Amino acid sequence: MNELQRGKAEIRLLVRAEGDPTSKDPLTKADIYSIPLGDVGVSAVDTRDIAEATAIVLASDEHYGKAYNLNGPEALSGPKAASIWSKLLGKEIRYGGDDMDAFEEQMRKRAPAWSAFDIRMMFEGYLERGFVAEDGDIETLTKLLGHTPCRYEDFAKETALSWQKQQAVAKLAA
Repeated sequence: MNELQRGKAEIRLLVRAEGDPTSKDPLTKADIYSIPLGDVGVSAVDTRDIAEATAIVLASDEHYGKAYNLNGPEALSGPKAASIWSKLLGKEIRYGGDDMDAFEEQMRKRAPAWSAFDIRMMFEGYLERGFVAEDGDIETLTKLLGHTPCRYEDFAKETALSWQKQQAVAKLAA
């Protein structure tokens, strides 16, 4: 868990949602959601919520002695993520499953072997235990931000629209 300390205030991150744009090719070309989140899932937090919460905590001493767990407002499982992308992309997206050997092999194409192994170990933890918000976390974060944390589905929708815009620009440039 990453931690930022200001005096005695702590901000603890769970899982960032923004890893999914690297899944563009598997999602759009192979129709697979390839990130092994398992059935329990994770409470993925949007980086905008991370930035906003951090700015709020750093800007005021009223947070001295407090700790904030930053999570998204809902648990996201692999099958649920595939369902969200299916709806957004207008085609069936299958969850790629929990084959960690295949996942590590794919990671080794983009990262050094030691990093691919570390990432595998992290995701195996998600598969075994999940990584979901604790009781009270979302209420505390909502109060800190002054609004409900961003949902994964909203992030995915924005990402899909961005991909569509990139595709339209590429067609115009061709």
